Amino acid sequence: MPEREINRLIARNLRQGKLPHVVPAASPVSTPVRLELEAPADAFPEAVFKDIRRENPWQVALALAGENLWQTTVLLPQEPTLLSYHFILADGTTIRERRQLEGVTEPWFGVWTDQDFRIAVYNPHGQPPKWVAGQVAYQIFPDRFAKGDPTSLTRGAQTTYQYPVLLKTWEDEVPETPPKGRDFYGGDFRGVIERLDYIKELGITTIYFTPVFESPTNHRYDAMNYFKIDPRLGTEADLRELIEKAGARGIRVLLDGVFNHCSQDSVYFKAARADKLSPYYRWFTFKEWPDSWEGWLEVTDMPEFVECPEVEEFFFGKGGVAQHWLGYGTGGWRTDVTPWITDEWWRRFRVAVRRSFPEAYLIAEDWGDATHRLLGDSFDATMNYRFAYSVGGWAGGKLSSLELDDRLETLRRDTPPDQFMAQLNLLGSHDTIRLMTKLEGQADQVKLAVSFMLAYPGVPMIYYGDEVGIEGKFAEDSRRPFPWDKLDQKQDLLGYYRTAINTRHTSPALKYGDVSTVYADATAYAILRRFEDDRALAVFNNGDTPAELAIPLDGEAAGEWLPLLGDTPFVVEDGLLKLTLPAKGSVWLRKTA
Repeated sequence: MPEREINRLIARNLRQGKLPHVVPAASPVSTPVRLELEAPADAFPEAVFKDIRRENPWQVALALAGENLWQTTVLLPQEPTLLSYHFILADGTTIRERRQLEGVTEPWFGVWTDQDFRIAVYNPHGQPPKWVAGQVAYQIFPDRFAKGDPTSLTRGAQTTYQYPVLLKTWEDEVPETPPKGRDFYGGDFRGVIERLDYIKELGITTIYFTPVFESPTNHRYDAMNYFKIDPRLGTEADLRELIEKAGARGIRVLLDGVFNHCSQDSVYFKAARADKLSPYYRWFTFKEWPDSWEGWLEVTDMPEFVECPEVEEFFFGKGGVAQHWLGYGTGGWRTDVTPWITDEWWRRFRVAVRRSFPEAYLIAEDWGDATHRLLGDSFDATMNYRFAYSVGGWAGGKLSSLELDDRLETLRRDTPPDQFMAQLNLLGSHDTIRLMTKLEGQADQVKLAVSFMLAYPGVPMIYYGDEVGIEGKFAEDSRRPFPWDKLDQKQDLLGYYRTAINTRHTSPALKYGDVSTVYADATAYAILRRFEDDRALAVFNNGDTPAELAIPLDGEAAGEWLPLLGDTPFVVEDGLLKLTLPAKGSVWLRKTA
């Protein structure tokens, strides 16, 4: 069976046998696409289109092309956009897409909705930098990763808004609850520098730091000065040294840009409150100057910027924040709370940054369906929470393998091919429950999720400490200090992460290849990755019992398949891969031509 037909069969079965229309994959601007609809011969359907960046809809009649099959060809718009549409039959029936809802601030399972079909129309010349493909990222919350300078805690502000700072010892594993942003452990750049060999041995090729600029809080998402490194982390010279020494190990460094809001203690906001004639007054919205203003999510500690030209110039003009720190040799930016800033702002941001730094990797924080950010005119990737919710839910038994395939096929179809390979795929982050806690302490489920993430296209991201099973029930609780003194107790999980990541690097197919589903049932799932002459087959079982499988390999069966990750015995005979996969188990195989 052709591989995409497997996806269609799964999708049809999940929809009670109904799949009248399959949306075309993301397509370049100004190209024709053919639409097909299954409907009775007397349906006389029309498609009603809407460009989300324009106002007026238009209608297209379909022609009968076979028994109960209707077709038309439409020309896609000349600029990147999302083209939404639905069908109306002669009797007034409306046909829309039946789709799983994935959730935004938290995952949803078993929830379906009907919505308009949608084609992502992208700029084929707006690809991510070529270096991004094949990377493995590691997210570091700097205060909690490693402490190098014993004096770091004595530096910086001694109050966090109305609270005195709370200095914690590294052995006090649990952060302050309820969180106030004032508890500091003393992690710094020097500590990261001293642990670069650990990061390299883990197989990491990109480090993504949460914010590092001067701030009164431990999370630093409220900068006081965007051109100054927080003293508790070190100095600009320390950052340069870190970038240089990481680069010598083949590791790039990404920074976190909080361009929506700052601290009320920032130099900018203090100047705006002090004098209406200050150039900074126009940067903010005052309800009643100087004592009432707009804060992010009504948090007055974090006054929001407006999108005036001066703010644009400050953040991404020549010599502005974005370009200044890229000039240090950083690899790109992850942008915080991206939906709180207009799409046009981000399009201008991309143009300005790429003009001076064409290799900058630009990642948006957008927890929902962020397809509109991946059309080649703003971002290269998102923090892919759609992926995180799906794979985490599947590993935890909340999604069947069939439902996972349906979600991932929708995600693949939504995303332009190059951006699909650049997506920052994660299982947890500084804003979520820890992976080990989410999976109720079950290391086998953690390994299953990690195996899948590393076998799937995109840039897999490890949240620091997930590889040693750090726990945490919510975002701040999850920001625990890295247990360096307990690594000897964590070798099983750490060894799995290290082996899986480094094994991925040995396979061109896993790093760069396309993906297709070759098998799926309620619990078992198998995907094939291809790149040039290299093949990788990854097989998974999220069930609670062993799965006895015979997976058709069609034209891929010829030649010798060798173990790549995992020790499950297998044979290939009569065009079938035969194996018994343990509960919550996975195996990777490799074949070269």
